[in-house]
Amino acid sequence: MFSDHRQRLIRQLPAGAAALLTANDVMPTNADGTMPYYPNVNVYYLTGLSEEDAMLALFPGHPDPSLREILFIKRVDQMFVKWMGRRVDKATASNISGIRTVFYTDEFWAVMKKVLPLCNSIYLHTNEHARSENETQTREDRLLLACKQYYPLHRYERLYPILARQRNAKTPAEIALIRKASEITEKGFRRVLQSIRPGQTGMQVAAEMIHEYMQHGATWAYEPIVAFGADSTILHLRANESIGKDGDIVLIDAAAQYRYYNTDLTRTFPVNGRFTPRQKAYYNAVLRVHKKVAQEVKAGILIKDLWKISNNLLLEELVGLGLCSIADIQTHGAQYYLNKHCYHNVSHFLGLDVHDTGYYDEPMPEGAVITNEPGIYNEEEGIGVRIENDLLVTENGFEDLMKTIPKEAEEIEEIMNS
Repeated sequence: MFSDHRQRLIRQLPAGAAALLTANDVMPTNADGTMPYYPNVNVYYLTGLSEEDAMLALFPGHPDPSLREILFIKRVDQMFVKWMGRRVDKATASNISGIRTVFYTDEFWAVMKKVLPLCNSIYLHTNEHARSENETQTREDRLLLACKQYYPLHRYERLYPILARQRNAKTPAEIALIRKASEITEKGFRRVLQSIRPGQTGMQVAAEMIHEYMQHGATWAYEPIVAFGADSTILHLRANESIGKDGDIVLIDAAAQYRYYNTDLTRTFPVNGRFTPRQKAYYNAVLRVHKKVAQEVKAGILIKDLWKISNNLLLEELVGLGLCSIADIQTHGAQYYLNKHCYHNVSHFLGLDVHDTGYYDEPMPEGAVITNEPGIYNEEEGIGVRIENDLLVTENGFEDLMKTIPKEAEEIEEIMNS
């Protein structure tokens, strides 16, 4: 899979171009602590390695075939092994990645003296994601600065758009990993449906899901959201010590990641196992939008078009729920009520990143994976409802990768009371 990813990228590089990628930093906490390491997913996508300090150089036009693909890994001594554990060696890294030439990362610039003087342009990756708000200098930033210091007269190009579009269309092997993550997510959700009860905290609910995920070699795709009652109207409320009470609704947005491929699931249901009539009215309103939006999905549509379709459907449901009238919308404007009760878009791309690469103003390719997650929120009534599944975009429609995860109100109630 990783060799195929590299070949797809190489075919898009112009003659005389080299591409350089680097791992993420290990980030500090306090004292001598560090945050759990998370790899640069582009390096993983192209090599299969999730090691810190990994780097990749691609120069398909190099006259020496052994220098057309070069992988760099951390040099590890026995003291490191005793404290931190074993790391991949050169042979293992080569077997995983399919790259024959492997050096240590501390040899990077010495090797680059044999590579970069022969290329015309250097492609580097920086984070251009539309929702990125990172203010920390990254290892990618430092690689750019170092390249320009050593090779100031080279032409520098952006790798992000090429990889973003390539990663947007998933291969069959990638789709298989997302399917696996979806299956594991379903196991965790069904476990919660049968275990949740009034008096539990959000952390206890999340613990049931992660217990199931880890039994199957998975982990969180993102920090879990578990919100009770009026807190269900807060979009990213992390699982905490708040307690679910009898009569509360609970919104759970918590999905599995398998081999760095993510899923994204949200379900909303009653803590005591029975929707009140008003809760069910909200739930079924969101479910109707969820189903109608899915029917619009196919290759070639813009994700922004799905946002517009969803917003129009949500406005109809707001009127049906009595949260506004057509006259109110004409007076105050549709956006006023969307901002008040439906304050997020219905879809984003999904893959190696939860909010994955891709362009909202471009037609979606076959093989893209997107979320379908309409929501209606009303703090005054203590009801927030979001229903989210992941959809594989096909040539003429979609495949719901979470179609077997219960979402009908009656099915949820039946499972909770069985």
